[in-house]
Amino acid sequence: MVATTRRRRALQIVALGVVAAVLAVGAQLAGLASLDAPAHARWRRPAPPSGGVLLVSGETEPATAGDHAALARLIGRLSRAGAAAIVVDIPPRASRSGAAGEALLRQTVAQARNVVVVRAPDDDTGAGLGARAVGHTSSSEADGLVAIPAFVTQAGAQIPALGLAAAAVALNVEPSVEGTVVTLGRGPRVILDAAGRALVSPSDGLPTTTLGEVARMASGNDAERLPSIVSGKLVFVLGDPAGAAGMRLHAELASAVLTGSTLAPTPPSSTWVVTLALAVAAAWLWLTRRWWVALALTLLLALMVAGATALLLGVGVVAPLTASLAALVAASLGALGWRQLEARSRLGGLEGEVSAIREALARQESTVETLEDDLDAARAAVARSAGTERELVRAAEGLRSQLEAARAQEEETRRRLEALAGESRAAASPATADETCARLGIVTRDPTMQALVRDLEKAARSSLPILIVGEPGTGKELFARAAHRLSARAAAPFVAVNMAAIPSDLFESELFGHVRGGFTGAVADRRGWFEQADRGTIFLDEVGELRADHQAKLLRVLQEKSFHRVGAVRPTSVDVRVVAATNRDLERAVADGGFREDLYFRLKGLVLRLPPLRERRGDIAVLAGRLLQEAAAELKRPGLALSAAALAALERHDWPGNVRELQNCLRQAAALADRDVLGPGDLRLAGTPASGSSESRDSDAAVLAALRRHRFDMQATARALGWDRSTVTQRLKGLAFRALVDARGDAGRAAAELAADPTLSRAVELKLREYHEHLLRTVEGFDSADAAIAAARRRFKNLPERHFRSLETLLQRHFSRPTG
Repeated sequence: MVATTRRRRALQIVALGVVAAVLAVGAQLAGLASLDAPAHARWRRPAPPSGGVLLVSGETEPATAGDHAALARLIGRLSRAGAAAIVVDIPPRASRSGAAGEALLRQTVAQARNVVVVRAPDDDTGAGLGARAVGHTSSSEADGLVAIPAFVTQAGAQIPALGLAAAAVALNVEPSVEGTVVTLGRGPRVILDAAGRALVSPSDGLPTTTLGEVARMASGNDAERLPSIVSGKLVFVLGDPAGAAGMRLHAELASAVLTGSTLAPTPPSSTWVVTLALAVAAAWLWLTRRWWVALALTLLLALMVAGATALLLGVGVVAPLTASLAALVAASLGALGWRQLEARSRLGGLEGEVSAIREALARQESTVETLEDDLDAARAAVARSAGTERELVRAAEGLRSQLEAARAQEEETRRRLEALAGESRAAASPATADETCARLGIVTRDPTMQALVRDLEKAARSSLPILIVGEPGTGKELFARAAHRLSARAAAPFVAVNMAAIPSDLFESELFGHVRGGFTGAVADRRGWFEQADRGTIFLDEVGELRADHQAKLLRVLQEKSFHRVGAVRPTSVDVRVVAATNRDLERAVADGGFREDLYFRLKGLVLRLPPLRERRGDIAVLAGRLLQEAAAELKRPGLALSAAALAALERHDWPGNVRELQNCLRQAAALADRDVLGPGDLRLAGTPASGSSESRDSDAAVLAALRRHRFDMQATARALGWDRSTVTQRLKGLAFRALVDARGDAGRAAAELAADPTLSRAVELKLREYHEHLLRTVEGFDSADAAIAAARRRFKNLPERHFRSLETLLQRHFSRPTG
């Protein structure tokens, strides 16, 4: 089983990695990302120092582009000074020096034999002048690098890049291309990308001088300096400002070629291998590790990839950073989505299995209870009969053996149910309900409260209105603030309004505001509660206390999302999320005409019914610990604690004031107690009815509430109430018989009434049917209802007396049915 799971997980990781890698590299090939030049401009590799290239700019002397005679003199000076190659841009236009200047330029270029010129489309410059070579200056930006086509077609001819042509003339070789490699004789090689482009990292590191400086050195006393600066170098003359930028880039390319420091893109095979490895690593992290570990390690991988890209760029290799990072992101998102799908699928499976096991447990509990009753009956028969004692003892022993086996099977099923419940809670969400409650300040371990928190977390993402219903002190405002914190409006205001505390004549002014002079005493403008909550959340507490005319005004605001300040002419529009709360039964108020139905439906987007503290006694201990800790901190008494007896007294109390009453009780005890360990007497609960009293224990409502709270687990309910399980069983039997009478024998309807939760109805129905069938088996063979009732009274002697009327009714109906 474990090996199969591991193999399945490995296949998932590889599949996700392959898909992510294909998406990342495919996006690059489709042009959505740059394959040859990643976004690494801030790690530009500085060009290596070069003594092979010199830039001559026209910054201090008028440009020579329109004066062929001046350009000829410059080329002559540079040629005589020993320049290895001279690169100039000679636009095909008339010269200011006329035909003589053009003739002089032609003669000078022919004599120099190492001049390279720029050829524009449909231009014969170079060929007409007799230049050694011509080149183009096309280029394009690519995420911080410059991509230069190695060859372009102009006027039907293949023209090399100006930088390649210049380097070839300087080396006195011819450039040749084969695939993605340009070779300059037996010298340097330039690796091209898939589009046939050379990659250049621009910099300002090339040596530069000016036309004026060259002229001065050539004609003055510093004539001997010119050869020392120019000799053996490839000289780019940047005379035309329009083409200077392009020539500078090609000078960078020529420098990289001459110094052997050209950039080379990684081969496609390497790109695939690296991208796939990173995608598989990311998928493995997100599928096998906790989310925060996976996030940290994924970020570390991304930083390592970026660092490696920068290092490779430093040695002239352009690594596919974009593909690598895209693969990391795609694999991470894919793995997250897969985990969510797995969690949902597993949660569905676990819920189904839990439901099936819960039904099995209900059957087994019923079997155990029936065997216990039969064993008691057998023992009673042994006590009454002397002649058949041996046979009855054997029967009792057989029943005892069956009972032990049934109990063992029940315990095993219960352990399996608890394990599945834990797995179900773990699969419900990557962040557990306990973690979410702790983050929101909601102290609970009760499954019902945790389910409400999960519903709230989902609903908070939308603008759905929320109606919170519950008794005073159950935490309605705490849930309202949690809805605000979980929503996209968390950074905007949260405004809480007690609707019951607003004076009737100030209702509109308080909620909607007023303008100066709007009524007597309005000396300045005032923003109302709705306007103060704009783009945030408004909490309308005690909304059930609104008068009818105020309900109409509130409904209008909720419908139109605008209102008029008192005394204002123009309406004010707001965008608010409405969370309302009440301790009244609004459905009954609507039925009685005390609350508008249309307003009720405007408020009840999601209804959260907070259970009172008496229905979640499992939270009393943890709440008491937190509240006592807060009270102790306020009084600076850090050693305060509750004794076991005090905690038991708290758990038995009914707490009609809910958490607020519990808080006040503990604050009073902390303030008045002389000792650090509080006992029951320090709590001063004597005047309040306790749930442990005989009156409370006899309350069917309290027993039913405990059964519902523990999902009709008889053992857990008995443990919570401090009873033995047989007592709880007898109470449930009585409730079941009464429910069957009320439902006129419809077991499904009776079970639904008892369960009050659709997920529990099936298990309760199984118990109810088993109790009824056991009752009918007990009276088999009797001819009259009276005799059967007398026998049932003897058999069910532990059933509370108040439930025998329901038992009698069921038996009378059974015997009144026509036979045959």
